[in-house]
Amino acid sequence: MFVVLLFVLNAVVLSNCVNEALVGQSVLYGISYLAQEDADFSSACQEELALFYKSVEEQKPWALKVLDASGNPGPGFFYGNNLWLGSYAQCEDLDNTRRFEINYEVVKHPNSTPYDFPPFQLGFFVAHIQHNSTMQHHSQLPLEFTIRTGLCAPRSCSTHDLGSLIEQYLDNRTLTVQNLYNLQLILTMVRSVEPLGLWLFQLPKTIVLLTLVFVVLILAIVGTCYDVRQHQRSKNLITGHRGNLTGKPSNSVSEVELVSNSSSEDERTSTLGEILKCFSLYSNIKNLVKSDLPPNSVTIIHGLKFFGMLWVIMVHAVFYQSDYLDNMGVAYRLSEDIFAQILSNSTYCVDTYLFLSGFLLAYLFFMTKKNIDRISSGGYLKNVLLFFHMFMNRFLRLTPPYVFVILMTDVMYTYYRKASVLYTSEHNDDLCPKYWWRNLLYINNLFPRSEMCLSWSWYLSVDTQFFAIATFLLILSTTKFKTSATITVLLIVVNIFATTYKSYSIKYIPTMDDQLTQLDAIYDLPWNRIGPYLVGVITAYIFVVKLERKLQLTKIAKIILWTVFPALNLWIMFTIYTRNLSVEFSAVYMGVSRTLWGVGLGWLLIACCTGNARILEQFLSFPGWIPLSRLTYCAYLLNPLLANMIYMGSNSSLNASKASFGALSQGIAMSTFFLAFFFSVLIESPSILLTKMAFKKLTQKKDTKNATSV
Repeated sequence: MFVVLLFVLNAVVLSNCVNEALVGQSVLYGISYLAQEDADFSSACQEELALFYKSVEEQKPWALKVLDASGNPGPGFFYGNNLWLGSYAQCEDLDNTRRFEINYEVVKHPNSTPYDFPPFQLGFFVAHIQHNSTMQHHSQLPLEFTIRTGLCAPRSCSTHDLGSLIEQYLDNRTLTVQNLYNLQLILTMVRSVEPLGLWLFQLPKTIVLLTLVFVVLILAIVGTCYDVRQHQRSKNLITGHRGNLTGKPSNSVSEVELVSNSSSEDERTSTLGEILKCFSLYSNIKNLVKSDLPPNSVTIIHGLKFFGMLWVIMVHAVFYQSDYLDNMGVAYRLSEDIFAQILSNSTYCVDTYLFLSGFLLAYLFFMTKKNIDRISSGGYLKNVLLFFHMFMNRFLRLTPPYVFVILMTDVMYTYYRKASVLYTSEHNDDLCPKYWWRNLLYINNLFPRSEMCLSWSWYLSVDTQFFAIATFLLILSTTKFKTSATITVLLIVVNIFATTYKSYSIKYIPTMDDQLTQLDAIYDLPWNRIGPYLVGVITAYIFVVKLERKLQLTKIAKIILWTVFPALNLWIMFTIYTRNLSVEFSAVYMGVSRTLWGVGLGWLLIACCTGNARILEQFLSFPGWIPLSRLTYCAYLLNPLLANMIYMGSNSSLNASKASFGALSQGIAMSTFFLAFFFSVLIESPSILLTKMAFKKLTQKKDTKNATSV
């Protein structure tokens, strides 16, 4: 009898020890313990939590599965693991009575019991808990002091119910790691994860987005049918004329005349017909994939644009995953490798695009001799009108896809804010409804990042601002070249000194964390970024006007130039390796590096276009890059949105490693260009064609008016 009592007592003690361990390890178990102990807390939530607690004690399968699906403190806390998410998928599947499609005759499995499925509905909640640990690896990221823990709890519980219990649980300092690491934990928010439902489709912005998608699809279908019909008529006309030329008998002449008359009517297509043809998938896809270029085109531009966009996509794949990593310390260690500087010091991918933008604008301007002569002979008013014509042409081409992406981003972030276990520090669902007008005015880079709708859209604003400045300088150069050249040089000098001074004044060192935290001060502002754009303009002037697209070099000169300029770009990319820099050196480096990066690219472009780099020119001029380069604008707009959708849609944390990064960046790149293809033919191409049509109509109306007045 004594032995039996001793055994029972020992079992009770062991049971209590297990309970204490669970209370200290599992937040869900801890709050369910509090719920069943609290007599003042009486509700369906309290009853179901108490039932869960009792069922865990009785080791019922459903309760153990619920416990297992909830988040617990995980390993790697000191290396940045604040994601104690549990398994949302397991929690969601617990009441699914359908068996897995496996051979249960072979696979070992427990026998069915009446307690395999929960007796109430479950929901998934995420608690955001602020901690104060300085022992954890930190790098000035927005969410690095926020623990996010998942709870597979009764659906009857509200976020307020769970919040009250979690606050009590944390105040009692019951959590083991709270005492072990001496943490002060404060609950900041409890979110309920809600799968896709009617709530999303009831939002006005979702209705607007779906309406726009529906209208675009209808226009694409109708426009394609109309265009194909027109194309078929033109084909029949050509066939009729060829038949007449063969001298075949019968009434072919009258048939040709009939077809010709109908064709002449088609040539006088109504404005509605022209608008519909702008949305034709048949024509838009054909124009997108064709690889023939106009004479005097700079063919290597397409290769540079495509590979530059791949670089941008890789950077975005790294930058936007920081909110979802459970081993941020490993990510920073990987970034310290010398070959990782291509990504760690990757901001020059944007300067590559700024250089190309400036070069293309000036190249097209200088190549149109006729327009330059007309500008120089025109008056002040005509030059002003030309400036607004060029600016509005750009605005109308860029803005429709931009507006569509802003609206789509707002809707998707609103959805994932409720439907994803993960949480992003970028609040486009809150900021875009407030500040969208800054984006459309292309001035959002002049405001703090904390108020920026689409953080990646700062580039569009900077590029548009530089377009306006460079267009003014180019028009001015036709009448007052020295003045224009002087202003250009002064702007580059001001850019260098302004960036150097700002960097020195804030004691900026381009470490990985400072590059992220000083975006407002160093990165986004136009006076810190205009250098490579103006270098692109100067490169076009040298190439077209001074060199007349020709450059003969001796072998020794080639060797020297191909040594100096690539070494310059390599120095810019790798000189800050280890980031062991003085404030003074860092300031000078930040002041001159972006402009010098453009200088190195200028040599590359001129060398390739003048026959001084045949192999590289052939590679960058490969016709396959041409269609891909036409997708780069849409790819840039969509890439960060798509990357965040992939990350948040996974509902599990990411783990930094070379292999995972390689797989993620390649998958995101392919998905980006795939989506950009449809976005381009459905939205970008129609906006470009509509802009061309509108300006053509205005020009024709103006010419008709002038002819009438004469």
